[in-house]
Amino acid sequence: MTLTNSRTAPEVASQPAPKLVEAGSSTHRNHTESEAVASAEQIKQKARERRVQAIRLLADRVIVEPDGSRAFIRFNRAQRIEHYLLVGSFGTLAVTGLLQTFSRIIPIGWIIYVLGGVETLRTAHHLAAIVLALQSVYHVFQILMTWIVKRERGGMWPAFRDFRGLAQTVMFNLGLAKEKPESDRYSPEEKLEYWALLWGTPIMGITGFILWFPAISTLLFPGEIVLIAQAIHSWEAILAALAILTWHMYHTMIKEKNVSIFTGIMSEEEMQHAHPLEYRRILAAYEYMRRNGYYKNNAR
Repeated sequence: MTLTNSRTAPEVASQPAPKLVEAGSSTHRNHTESEAVASAEQIKQKARERRVQAIRLLADRVIVEPDGSRAFIRFNRAQRIEHYLLVGSFGTLAVTGLLQTFSRIIPIGWIIYVLGGVETLRTAHHLAAIVLALQSVYHVFQILMTWIVKRERGGMWPAFRDFRGLAQTVMFNLGLAKEKPESDRYSPEEKLEYWALLWGTPIMGITGFILWFPAISTLLFPGEIVLIAQAIHSWEAILAALAILTWHMYHTMIKEKNVSIFTGIMSEEEMQHAHPLEYRRILAAYEYMRRNGYYKNNAR
């Protein structure tokens, strides 16, 4: 006797399967959507945290004195130390290098003799060059950290408004404009100086290496490379020294009386005058932090 089912085997197999597949697909789809929503919320939360952190870094630059007056942190300790090293190494290189360049002038020859002779100057020059080279490597590392890790361009990165600001500054100095442009973290003149330093340092380093090790250099290049390097090194040194003396030192130390690179602090009046855009941005960040309760009991 043959037993038969009222439904064939394909029918039995096919009936419940669609419901299971549909339920499984729906569960998987809901789970995927939940993960996507959670991931999006995490991204938004991290973005909010980064914004708050950036705002706090700005706000923390405000110093409230006991009498209620305010000052602003302009440069941190690492930046000031780097500047000290730059002043020392560049100053030593300029003095010892220019004395050697003009050593045929009799009064300068006397100065060289008093300082211990040409070999002493060369030793000091080479040591200062090593310090400047190490500092340059550190500075490039800091630049890469800003670009890659922090994903920021940095305050010295030129913007289109800097070219307009530089043109307006020139017109103001010539009496053709009524007021100077408002500056942010760095003025167009400061950015110009900075990029001139970044451009000049590798040139001085390469030509200085050729002059320091002429035997090695002439193994790779024709002998004329030493004379070319000497001419470039000497004229670039003169240009850099004159730029520092007549532009940088006069503009910051004498005209503006700005010593914040040494103290790290700038008064509120100085910030309003020299960097009004950054001043307003810092105050906006400071007020935001206070309104949202980050600074308790008016501690700041």
